[in-house]
Amino acid sequence: MHLTLEAVAAAAAGGLFAAAVGALAAFVLCGLMILVGVAAVIGAGNPWFLEHVALGEWFGPHIAFAGAVGALAYAARRGKTATGRDIVPGLLGLADPGTLLAGAAFGVLGLVVQSALNASDWMTQYANTTALTVVASAFVARLVFGRTGLFGHAEVSRLRDRFRTTRTAAWLPAQEKPVMAALLGLAVGFLASWSAVELVRTEPSLSLAAGVLAFGVSALSLVFLATPVTVPATHHITSVAAATGLAFSSVWVGALAGLATALVGEGASRVFLIHGDTHIDPPAVAIAVMTPACLTLATVLT
Repeated sequence: MHLTLEAVAAAAAGGLFAAAVGALAAFVLCGLMILVGVAAVIGAGNPWFLEHVALGEWFGPHIAFAGAVGALAYAARRGKTATGRDIVPGLLGLADPGTLLAGAAFGVLGLVVQSALNASDWMTQYANTTALTVVASAFVARLVFGRTGLFGHAEVSRLRDRFRTTRTAAWLPAQEKPVMAALLGLAVGFLASWSAVELVRTEPSLSLAAGVLAFGVSALSLVFLATPVTVPATHHITSVAAATGLAFSSVWVGALAGLATALVGEGASRVFLIHGDTHIDPPAVAIAVMTPACLTLATVLT
């Protein structure tokens, strides 16, 4: 997209709004808006809402989620919050204009970075530039506002112990064991791949909606993370599984990609998140890594 003044202002407003409601709420709303956008594409054939509201300047993760994460890191550095990793609370309660403006700044950064990435034909064809932007923005927030370095400070010195979780150094304990991650990845990956492939088989023009339908469901399901209910994070699984299933025209290959992505997500949590003091999103890292890997493989093998 072209970087118009209106687009930049919208990204700033989107980042500020997301900081106010919190990163988790912004992402949940993204999921809800994706499902509304998918319905609009299927029912009316119009992708505008999906592209510009759900995945664009208002709720696009590269602007909204990344903006809120950047604002949280800023607030933690200034001592406004106890940690820069807790993405559940909204930041409006801090009553700090600087924190909200940090969200606006990171929202604009997200727009600029993704626009630069989208200038490459290879990136738009093989990569998920939204996820890449979320990761890049989180890296900037860690390096500018964090104190632990990009990879964080492990409590133990041996490299292998970095991959061991503890009561205080963990992402989502219920799915951290490889067998649990693999099981979720395979099952949820199958659902995402199946829904995407079958939707395109039914109507080939719906590839855009098919690619994000399951991702929207996964994002919306995270609303329960703010409650005592234990739910998995699966949006990295559904994103890559759907894209891979469509690329290979195979539900089964998509399911296997979901399994692999789940394991990569767990690895990313240990490398970037659990020993750090700001939020670097493991699912975003997994999507950023696995999407080009799977789509490039599809080009080679099909």
